Amino acid sequence: MRRREPVRIGDALNDFFSSTPLIARRIAEAKIPDLWPRLVGDVIASYTTKIEVRTGGRMFVFLSSSVARNEVFMRRGAIKEAIDRTLGPGVVSCVIVK
Repeated sequence: MRRREPVRIGDALNDFFSSTPLIARRIAEAKIPDLWPRLVGDVIASYTTKIEVRTGGRMFVFLSSSVARNEVFMRRGAIKEAIDRTLGPGVVSCVIVK
């Protein structure tokens, strides 16, 4: 069915993401590495080697420094809450530090 009137691209994207929540979740997960330095600071972000979001929303953070690893471990609840506030609830279920 064709539409007779123009639709704003933002409205079309909102309709698409609301009809396919899995794609919207994957896009939110892809934003986490860009958000990471704002969450933990530039110093800890420089020690981060990899960030993975796996099934069930489990976010694995790999760090090369034991001091940075301990800092992220202690702040993992606050990090999850900040991600929920920024990207929406349910994107990350828990933060696992490696």
